[in-house]
Amino acid sequence: MLVSIKKIIAAALIFISNATFAELQITNATLRLLPPSVPNTSAYFTVRNTGDQDITLIGGQTKIASKAELHNHIMHGDVMRMEKQNAVVVPAGKTLIFAPGGLHMMIFGLTESLNKSQTVTLNLLTQDGQQIRFDAIVVSPNQHSHH
Repeated sequence: MLVSIKKIIAAALIFISNATFAELQITNATLRLLPPSVPNTSAYFTVRNTGDQDITLIGGQTKIASKAELHNHIMHGDVMRMEKQNAVVVPAGKTLIFAPGGLHMMIFGLTESLNKSQTVTLNLLTQDGQQIRFDAIVVSPNQHSHH
């Protein structure tokens, strides 16, 4: 009997996690194409939280690089600087745009060359341990639709 209850609880937790996962919609995802000698790049996308609770993003992942982080451009006096974000909250019912000059995903240590129009799989990591997988299209810097 105890084993059955544990299985039911585990199944319920998986269901709850998947329900929260489905509340983030990622669209318009692009990855910046840079010369092959440049080891880093950035990804841009739109994130919509269709749920009724805030969701906190804490990072990123991809198989094409050694590291992926969430960053933002922030003014310090008269100087614009890029800063790593340990947490980005996507408010319930709201949309965040990750775009050049603002929030974005930095991709560090590319392990392969990128090609224009290539599809790359990226993951957003949430504070509660979820990985939200999505595909981004590699585009030239002047082709980003978020400008």
